Parts: sequence; structure tokens; C-alpha cells
Amino acid sequence: MKITAKAWAKTNLHLGVGEAREDDFHELMTVFQTINLFDTVTLEMNESDMVTEGSVVKQLSVTGPRGVPEDASNLAWRAVDALVARRAESTPLPAVTIHINKGIPVAGGMAGGSADAAAALRAVDAWIGPFSEETLLDVAAALGSDVPFCLLGGTMRGTGRGEQLVDILTRGTLHWVVAVMAQGLSTPEVFKKYDELDVAPHMDIQDLSAALLTGNPESVAQHLHNDLAAAAFSLRPELRHIIRDGINAGALTGLVSGSGPTLVFLCASPESATDVADALIDAGQVFAAYTATGPAGSSAERGAHII
Repeated sequence: MKITAKAWAKTNLHLGVGEAREDDFHELMTVFQTINLFDTVTLEMNESDMVTEGSVVKQLSVTGPRGVPEDASNLAWRAVDALVARRAESTPLPAVTIHINKGIPVAGGMAGGSADAAAALRAVDAWIGPFSEETLLDVAAALGSDVPFCLLGGTMRGTGRGEQLVDILTRGTLHWVVAVMAQGLSTPEVFKKYDELDVAPHMDIQDLSAALLTGNPESVAQHLHNDLAAAAFSLRPELRHIIRDGINAGALTGLVSGSGPTLVFLCASPESATDVADALIDAGQVFAAYTATGPAGSSAERGAHII
């Protein structure tokens, strides 16, 4: 038996970072949006190998970029174990092999690991569920700050550490270029640098919310913001130059996605996005550049879902 689920990449249209809390997380005001880059997670159950205790996962493999853990530290593996632990029965289950097919940049600020966890939760729910949406979101939040959004998708405001979510109304489709760097950035390192820089937080999203409702990309571009950009630029100064190159090539604006180093450029049209992606590749400073749209998926497939 095999079950496959898909989950989209995310970017942050706004990321305001407040003070560090007692639990070492920062208070956030963010606007998430899915874009149509995705990972798939496949669970394959071996009925001839029944598991009575411990993890049901026996193996995990990854197709795609290097650097993704293939052991119990992988968020998808942890997600399977966490949701299995919530079932009412304690009967044996078949051993599970997980395979992840990566289309989301690794260590790039686009929630690739969180997307895998969300897809794994949907797959387990299809296998031994149904679980309530409340249970799925509770397990998701325990796994990581971005996992609940990856589970739900769309365009949402996130507060707390990003796990407290409310839908934001949007119109139209936004056209993006995703510029991927050859080397990732550590999220804890970026937050540490942010604290050192003592950046004034931007926690107001009213103007962005109004712009998203118009569906006008020029208006949206004026209100995109990321408090972590200064920290990412401090650690990787070349990112500033790449943003400049993208704007010179026709992008409305460019910004760091999440904790970086992936950059996203908002464009006025699909044709403009293609031109910007080509220009960034020709300049030779990025590992890859993809065109994408957001929010991703139909209303039924806006978050992690079975395929």
C-alpha cells in the first residue's frame, strides 16, 4: 500500500519579528503565501513487517538536493511518529518507508522541511485516520512553527511564532521568481544576527492586507517587507546585489524569503517573470531561478493534500 501527499513551498509577504520570548522563539507578525513549487511525500506500508513498539518508520529516502536528513531527525519521519502516537488503538501497524521528492529549495527560507511534515501528516491521516483538524494542527504546531501553515496553505496571517493562523482575502494571482543560492543559511544563525543588529520590528500588515485585496501586483509590491533581511544581508552581502539585478531586469521588487537565502521577486506578468529569471541566471550569481505563482492550488488543494 502506498499513499502520496503534496505540499507547497511558502514565502513570507511580510515578516515582522518582535522580541525573543521565554521559550527562545520570537513573537512574529507574518503573512504567508504558498507558491506552486512543491515536495511530495510517499508512505509505503509493508504488511509483512508489523511493528508493535517504537517508530513505525524503518527507512527514509530523498530524491533531490543534498543536505536533507534521511534519519529520525527528518521532520516527515517525526510527523509520522507523532500522529501515529495520537491514535486511540495500540494495535500493531505495518512498517513504513518514507520517500520524499524535493522540489522546494533546501535551507532556503521556503519551509521545505515543514512542507514535508505537513504532507506526511495528511498521508498518515489518509492511512489510519481520520483525525480531527484540531488534532492535525496541534501535532503540526508541535513539530514546527511553519508546519500548520503548510498544512492549510493559501494566504494567511501568522502570529505567535507563526502557528496562530487567520485567512487573508486576496484577489488574482501573483507572479514570482524564486532565486535559489548554492549554499543555504541557518535559520537560528539568522535570528541570532537579527538580535545582534537590534532592528526595529515592523508589525503592521494593514496596508499589505488592503493591497492583496486589490489584486494589483504594483500595490502589493510596495508593501512587501522582511525584518530578517538586514540579518541575511549581513551574513550574505551578495544578496543585496542580486535583488538589485532582479529589479533592473524588470521585477517590481525583490525580498528575502523567510530567513533566506532564497530571494523572491514579484513581477507584473508571467512574461516579466520569465525575463527576470533568465537575467538572474545569465548574471551567474544564483544557483537556479524558477518562475512560480501564488497562492498555489485550487481551494481544495491549497494546503497539503493527497494526490
